[in-house]
Amino acid sequence: MQTNQFWYGLIIFMLGALSSFFLTPKVIKLCQVFGWVDQPSKRKIHSRPIARAGGIAMFISFWLIIIIMYLADSQSLTFVQEKIWGIDKNLLGVFVGASILFFSGLWDDIKGLKPGVKIIFQIFGGLALVLFGIKIHWFANPLGGLNIELGWWTYLFVPLWIVLIVNVVNWLDGADGLATGVGFIATLVLAFLSLAPYINQTSTAILALVLAGALLGFLIFNFNPAKIFMGDSGSQFLGFMLATFAIVSGGKLFTAALVLGLPILDAFWVIARRILNKKTPWTADRMHLHHRFLDAGFSQRQTVLVMYAISAIFGMIALTTKTAGKLQAMFGLILLMVAIATFLFSMKFIRSKKDAR
Repeated sequence: MQTNQFWYGLIIFMLGALSSFFLTPKVIKLCQVFGWVDQPSKRKIHSRPIARAGGIAMFISFWLIIIIMYLADSQSLTFVQEKIWGIDKNLLGVFVGASILFFSGLWDDIKGLKPGVKIIFQIFGGLALVLFGIKIHWFANPLGGLNIELGWWTYLFVPLWIVLIVNVVNWLDGADGLATGVGFIATLVLAFLSLAPYINQTSTAILALVLAGALLGFLIFNFNPAKIFMGDSGSQFLGFMLATFAIVSGGKLFTAALVLGLPILDAFWVIARRILNKKTPWTADRMHLHHRFLDAGFSQRQTVLVMYAISAIFGMIALTTKTAGKLQAMFGLILLMVAIATFLFSMKFIRSKKDAR
């Protein structure tokens, strides 16, 4: 990275962070005034009402900086030459899709939405990307040889990818600062990936760095003990943006999947357990990995920091390896997941034995 690029990246990162830092306290007050708070319950970790529409701060701070930058220098945020209403077609697609996910999530924070309805909005967000020209054209073959062309399958695959990552981030948002911090790490990884010479997607890196800054500014209030939760408005917006960055940074889905590997595997594990127990996949419970850490005696901060570290390590692996290496790392992540689950089960068993005495 050249010196000028470094300082430019640092400035836009700080703009995102400062915008979010100053806006989040206002959103906390707004939530308290209108009663948009998350009440404690047996399944939840917190013991007092906490503001839950933090996505408002993330969404506004991110798009505020992006709009100002686009008005000042539209060339820096140009993905394609085609424009709609004088706006870059791809960038407009990201805005439309992100808005669908944010506002449907905000409605869920305020009034509540059924899981099926939320998935429909997530599919619409994915279709918005495709209709505005953001597609996955091919996959790198992990076994070598010719790339795997998607063709018209992209109209199915992109919405499914959006639904997957959005729900993974949503389920990850179960401990103070967990989804925000892991999202921050993933966003930085995708920003650096976009600047790699073989990708050279500066516009994507700009979006990712502004979002990373917005997440850092929000994390100050979201880390344990949290003063605000991102809510569905935040988790759906964040999940959508991460999924989109993975597409527009050269279809690097494996990179995003590695950084979010632990929560993705956790999501599949929990869904399988719920189905085997004859429950719907969307049934709320305490089966997620972060709940297991807490049940084994770890504090919220310890749980979150461990998952930060794992995400950062696999993010570095994703940045420094090719497709075959990422596939091997994914197998390693599966083994790590099994080892962690075994360790936590043992810790919980020992703890329950001590409590019984």
